[in-house]
Amino acid sequence: MMAQIPDHIIDRIRESVDIVELISRYLSLRKSGKNYKTTCPFHTEKTPSFTVSPDKQIFYCFGCGAGGNVFNFLMRYEKISFIEALQKLSEETGIALPKFREDEKKVSEYDRLYRANQIAADLYYQLLKQNYEKLQDYFKKREISGETIDQFRIGYVPDRWDTLFNEITQKKLPLEPFLKTGLVLESEKDRSRKYDRFRNRLIFPVHNLSGRIVAFGGRDLSNTEDTPKYVNSPESAIYNKSQILYGLFYSRDWIRQEEYVIMVEGYMDFLQLFQNGIKNVVATSGTALTEDHAKLIRRYTPNVVLCYDGDAAGIQAASRGGQILFQENLNVRVVILPGTEDPDSFVRSRGTSEFYALIKQAEDFVDFRLHQLQTTIGFKDVSQKARVTEEMIDVVASHSDPIKQNFYANLLAQKFQIQESTLIEKIRKKSRILRSRERKTDLSRSLESGKNSLGTLFTGAWNAEKDILIILLNHFPHVHNIVFQLIDEEDFLNPPFRSIFNLLKNHGQQQEDLIHWILTQIEDEKIIGLLTADLFVEIQNPDRYLNDCIQRIKITRYQYRIDELRQTMRQLPPDQPDYQDILKQVNENLTQIQKIRKAFAQK
Repeated sequence: MMAQIPDHIIDRIRESVDIVELISRYLSLRKSGKNYKTTCPFHTEKTPSFTVSPDKQIFYCFGCGAGGNVFNFLMRYEKISFIEALQKLSEETGIALPKFREDEKKVSEYDRLYRANQIAADLYYQLLKQNYEKLQDYFKKREISGETIDQFRIGYVPDRWDTLFNEITQKKLPLEPFLKTGLVLESEKDRSRKYDRFRNRLIFPVHNLSGRIVAFGGRDLSNTEDTPKYVNSPESAIYNKSQILYGLFYSRDWIRQEEYVIMVEGYMDFLQLFQNGIKNVVATSGTALTEDHAKLIRRYTPNVVLCYDGDAAGIQAASRGGQILFQENLNVRVVILPGTEDPDSFVRSRGTSEFYALIKQAEDFVDFRLHQLQTTIGFKDVSQKARVTEEMIDVVASHSDPIKQNFYANLLAQKFQIQESTLIEKIRKKSRILRSRERKTDLSRSLESGKNSLGTLFTGAWNAEKDILIILLNHFPHVHNIVFQLIDEEDFLNPPFRSIFNLLKNHGQQQEDLIHWILTQIEDEKIIGLLTADLFVEIQNPDRYLNDCIQRIKITRYQYRIDELRQTMRQLPPDQPDYQDILKQVNENLTQIQKIRKAFAQK
């Protein structure tokens, strides 16, 4: 596939896209020296280690080892193949790609899962259309319009265990992607027996920010007590529930326009608000809010209004979710609906004007939390007041902005009638403890990610092999003659580095932008990360360091051979003829090592 797209077209597309602008669509970047930094989207951390270089047009996370250029970022973030990333940027830049046959595309694992979800979504939508008369009363009662059904591709699956499975069988589709997305399940007692996850349910497709379906939610239509009201897709290679908010693909532009987002809990809450013109809305869809959700929202607005049910579960969810958003430096307000209302029923019964009036009266999260604690703990005697105060210190200390901490300390001091300096001291102390824990957690996660990122097994002087490649990439015109004169591919003991060396040797002189060309040739994300990390660092005295690297890998090659020969010798008696032949080879390799050391000592 790569061979069909000329390198100069790939280069033109990449050069037309600024990596800082591209990544800023997904993450909130902050200037840090000549680079930009943010928290990494590919692993959990509190301290930003994800770095973007506008000069070199690359990114690298010093926590988990993810790295590369604009193509690599899109592939990782949107879970798409190289050709899909190229097509996406081709459409943006207006630079046309040559046509190719559909069967010549390299279909990635992600592609297969996306296609399985799309096939299921199309089937569910067709089934709803075919059975609309049967479902019409339900949609009338819930006041969901035909336009909303079509826009969000709401589907239906009848009361059978094999609706989707039969479709897969009849069309002779591969079953594996449907199993991996959880659309089809295997019986625990008999693995040969397959059945559908969703049965007798309305189906809500869940989209990622590219508009591709990553999961489904199913709303039960039987209304029986022993059946879960909602069933959702499990997590998969393309679906991480802590990083997806229902409806965000449709509402993100409205959120930017209105400069705040309304967060609701259910699919129906979202749909009812959206079809009534309240379009700056997203739904958590039964998933607890996470730090990743907070980071996702912060890309579009710093202002959040939580609008949850008025029952105990809704208040608890607002308290827990609000705390997550608050500590991620979002401006959080809370609306608790009256009685047994939810956003869906409230808009249907009272209209959008009354709903907007409630939104305007939304309570600041700190005030909401304080009132909740005063209600649950009490605020009459000294003991109760002390408990509430300690809880509020924890709330405020979790915020990362010291100026806002001071502001809230002032408000609380007035409410509690205690010295502001005492509160600030306690908040600062608690904040330092929390930050220290976060740093330790980040370090632990980074170390673990680092181990995983080096999961590819390397041997010998692999660091020297890697650094020779880095020197070639950064200083190719000045060093390639000496490198290719002194080093052979056999000197590289690690196949990934040997392959890159051969690419540079055979094609390096024809490439205008060697770094980005090589990043498009490598498929292993770990190798891309390793190279990208060192591209952020300038090697001091590259000529001297190059000599050192060449010496190390040359010596290691012969030492590696000596170790292999000695291992063979241990298994042979000394009087065997082969023993003497092997001993001779050992001595010859030792002589080569001595010659190399002598040659480089004279340089």
